[in-house]
Amino acid sequence: MNRLFLALKVHLDNYEIIKSNFSNILRGKWTPEENLHITICYFGDKFSLDELLSKLPLLVENIPPLTLESLDVFTHNKILYAKTTSKELERIHLNICKSLKLKQTKLFIPHVTLMRVKKINDTKKFQHVMLTYREKYLGSVDTSFQLMQSHLHPDGAKYECISKIEEAHK
Repeated sequence: MNRLFLALKVHLDNYEIIKSNFSNILRGKWTPEENLHITICYFGDKFSLDELLSKLPLLVENIPPLTLESLDVFTHNKILYAKTTSKELERIHLNICKSLKLKQTKLFIPHVTLMRVKKINDTKKFQHVMLTYREKYLGSVDTSFQLMQSHLHPDGAKYECISKIEEAHK
């Protein structure tokens, strides 16, 4: 089964420090640094590789440099994430979903999953550390879109870049 998705790779300046700051507060699985990315659209196996390679260049557009600006948590599934604010990414996501008739099940929030939280050991300390990351520069977002494939392994997912997707001259 193909597990294809469109993503932007990211670079956190101090990922080890972030992990260290939460080490006694949170229990869970950290995303390996080489897997850090923002998923723009998940395709799964709905489209062939050739279909996506022909259609995506017509649907993506160049984006300005973006930064990761703070940490937050999705409380419904206990995900600690770094976020960016980008109307361009929202527009590209919506355009791809509409053009490829992808069903949207939730609001698109450009984010980088850092940890799947199993337990918060100390809620007060957690809230305090989270405040220190509010509106704080954390890193940068690549501006090159990548069609990626996820491979499941017993020790976690491994991501492979299938192709860089460049904007077609429209």
